[in-house]
Amino acid sequence: MAFFSRVEDYVNDLTGRLRADNEENRREERRAEEEAARRNEETNVTDGEQQVRVESVDFRVRDDALNHHCEKFELVTLQKTPVLRRGGVFTFDIKFSAEVDLKRGHVLKLYFTYGPTPSPHKGTQAVLNVSGKKLLDKNHMQWDVRTVEQQGSTITVEVQIPTDSPIGIWKLGVEISRRNPPSTPDPLRHLLRLDTMIYILFNPWNKHDTVYLPEEDKRQEYVLTDVGKIWQGSYPYPRGRHWVFGQFDDAVLPACALMLERSGLRPENRGDAVLVSRAISKIVNSNDDRGVVVGNWSGDYSNGTNPSSWTGSIKIMEEYLRTSSPVKYGQCWVFAGVVNTVCRALGLPARVVSNFNSAHDTDVSLTIDEYFDKNGEEIKAPRAGVNPMGLGDSIWNFHVWNDVWMDRPDLPVGYGGWQAIDATPQEQSGGYYQCGPASLEAVRRGQMELNYDVPFVLAEVNADVVKWQEDSEAQDGFKKLYAIKTHVGRLLLTKKVGVLEDGGFVSRDREDLTTVYKPPEGTQAERVTLHTAARRSRNARHAFRFPSEAIEDVEFSIQDVEKINIGDDFNVTVRSENTSEQERSVNIILRAGSTYYTGAPAHHISSAEGKFKLQPKEVKTLTLPVPYERYYRKLVEHAMVKMVAHCTVEETSYAWTDDDCFEVAKPEIKVEVVSGDLEVDKQITARFSFTNPLHEALTNGSLVVDGPGLLRPKTIPIGDVAAGAEMRYDLRIFPKKSGNHTLVATFNSTELLNLTGSAQVTIN
Repeated sequence: MAFFSRVEDYVNDLTGRLRADNEENRREERRAEEEAARRNEETNVTDGEQQVRVESVDFRVRDDALNHHCEKFELVTLQKTPVLRRGGVFTFDIKFSAEVDLKRGHVLKLYFTYGPTPSPHKGTQAVLNVSGKKLLDKNHMQWDVRTVEQQGSTITVEVQIPTDSPIGIWKLGVEISRRNPPSTPDPLRHLLRLDTMIYILFNPWNKHDTVYLPEEDKRQEYVLTDVGKIWQGSYPYPRGRHWVFGQFDDAVLPACALMLERSGLRPENRGDAVLVSRAISKIVNSNDDRGVVVGNWSGDYSNGTNPSSWTGSIKIMEEYLRTSSPVKYGQCWVFAGVVNTVCRALGLPARVVSNFNSAHDTDVSLTIDEYFDKNGEEIKAPRAGVNPMGLGDSIWNFHVWNDVWMDRPDLPVGYGGWQAIDATPQEQSGGYYQCGPASLEAVRRGQMELNYDVPFVLAEVNADVVKWQEDSEAQDGFKKLYAIKTHVGRLLLTKKVGVLEDGGFVSRDREDLTTVYKPPEGTQAERVTLHTAARRSRNARHAFRFPSEAIEDVEFSIQDVEKINIGDDFNVTVRSENTSEQERSVNIILRAGSTYYTGAPAHHISSAEGKFKLQPKEVKTLTLPVPYERYYRKLVEHAMVKMVAHCTVEETSYAWTDDDCFEVAKPEIKVEVVSGDLEVDKQITARFSFTNPLHEALTNGSLVVDGPGLLRPKTIPIGDVAAGAEMRYDLRIFPKKSGNHTLVATFNSTELLNLTGSAQVTIN
């Protein structure tokens, strides 16, 4: 492909060694030839012996790729580039200008090098003597070579790759010399350094590799599946959107090599899955270096791409290489989608995880602290010097990160397996915007002291929401009213192994990870986990050592809103129940507003107030009607509405505040193949359609279509769609590969964003 040739040249230029090395190698060969000629004259070589040259090296790219589970990479199928996994063996043929004798006449050496300054001591260089032996007899952590056969001037060799080899681009040099030359060095020595880039990856199929994953169905899912689903929306109605990881695209591995170079991770450390995964979490965002994606939560994407418009990672990786600059823009699911692509491409098993009601704890307190004045009004920013703790704490309606699978030799036994990493730039770790790998077992047990970033991940899934009220007599100027212990981490989801459904709201293809990250809410084990962690943090002890002072004899709750389709009216209701034996006077303020998915408020929509008496055991409700005309123009991306209730009880001074959030449901794009033969290179017609649910036209619409094996990512201008009208677009496609594929689409307009749809397509 023309694009790939540009990528290849770009990687060569940027690493500072690939193309330059090739030119230097040619100069070295010419110098060696001139030196050999000079020495021949000086030593009066008269026996008529001619120099044996290495003419070519022929890699058995397709066969080796099949044996290494790498046959899907386009570098293999289109470019004949070796893509291999460490711990495996690969075979190639070496053709010489004349027949060689490895037992008596010649010495054949192979030089494998990695990085700008290869070193055997650092594991970035290997020198193999091809002695003619027929068996590989060295340890799995060593390079080894055997001779398969010799036919005339061609020798076939098989090489063993160490199971701890650095991953990325390796280079090969082949040297032939005489066994007993008349002078040292041999004037007839010949060295051929190949231009071919050999990609070596992690190997989840090899039990000696630290990323070994025993179950084949999980290897198929977490390494080889190239289309998945990322859950967005809000609890309890999450919505899955398809994402094309596309890890086998011809741009991805060169992009990964570039990322490793820019990450700052030393070449000798690129065989360590722990350090590689941490580097990936750092380099996918652009905050500290020339990483892949620029984060933007402002709502203004005029000089880039709206994060909701991406269908997958391929266009992002291509643009990153083509422009030599970070790509604009991404939000958490975009970062997670790209991380998943990079990890799976490099052979590191990975999955995307969505956490609903995800805490962003800025001070390692394991709490999300909210402050109120004496009248019960929320204090947005505590006054300087009064109580600086809690500044910046927030709860995202959902947040997306990744789990990666590996052993953890740096931790005690039992903390291997799934590890959380997060490329969304939230807080610095070790001076950079990076997060993880945090052992899920450490998170579940509250082991705050274990590397890396366990406290931050623990707070994301299990922090308490603590309400504080201004009190001049309290130790820190605020008294603890009460703590909500079940609001954070309501649901953690990932795609189920081996299942992918077309719909966004279906549940058959989702796996619940909530109890993998923490014990069940409300159990003693869950409280023990959090208190165990709190003892290891000074800031956490502050909140957990104070008892709640509130007299909670009136129970309040916001009633869950059922699924609301955009264009419908809805109601918000607060329920109050007097559980005491005395009359209670209750004041309720109920507000509805649009919100960003990070929890940041956008626009006020409507509000209601109520004051009433509650007799003992009596229940009353306050309802706020919200018609379509009031909320539609206030919605921002993701169409989320947040309800906030402020409730007080006059007799006890009890103040209760809580919120709930839901996503207004938008139509899904219907994707279907309406004509054509489902065969490779035969035209099929795919139809994309939905009905505009709004009472006004959609303007500046665009449709983005993607599907590995079917077509490359394509953006299609749609224009306007009238109110209540159907958007329909037919696209001609010429499938590139046989097998099962997923066709993914997104639609965005000025008035309506983030419509998605997909369909499974099988090509014969």
